[in-house]
Amino acid sequence: MAQIYGAVEFRIRDEWYDVIYISSLLLQHCDLNGCLFGVDNYAGFVPLFANRGIPADCSENMRQKMDVYLDDESWPSWVLYSELIRVDWDECALSRDCRISEYVVCADGKENFVTKWLNKLGCDWVRQVLETEQEARSGDRVFRRPVLRRADAIADTEFGLLMKLMACLADRFGADGVRLVVWFG
Repeated sequence: MAQIYGAVEFRIRDEWYDVIYISSLLLQHCDLNGCLFGVDNYAGFVPLFANRGIPADCSENMRQKMDVYLDDESWPSWVLYSELIRVDWDECALSRDCRISEYVVCADGKENFVTKWLNKLGCDWVRQVLETEQEARSGDRVFRRPVLRRADAIADTEFGLLMKLMACLADRFGADGVRLVVWFG
């Protein structure tokens, strides 16, 4: 799973300045990475802001970091705050998630999410059942390959906090004057 790196930048006149480094906020959320940037896209989203490259006018500080850390498999990209606020978070992925979502059924009948996995030793039968069925069951375990919505990709992440921080900056610098610049490693 690729880790996201980068920063939020704001623009004054024609110059960009980095202000918030995001790797600690968005630590290892592959659904978010796939939904927005097409990286680790197991859920099958149409990525909205993939492969845009490094902004030619990014901050000097960001350029120095990218010179050190970027390689041919870093998938650099960027997105303006004005674009992020227009995302349709109810939009569904084009296909079922490649990963299998595993739930445990509690005594009261409620299901609690356990994990997602691609391959699990001894569970090939689950994938075979899910090729034709919506779910597979074994004891108190339920397995599914759901079709995710974009909103599912940001659930249980700090993306909401990042958007609030970007909104504060946009109040001062405008929605087109704030952007997220990212790469993966």
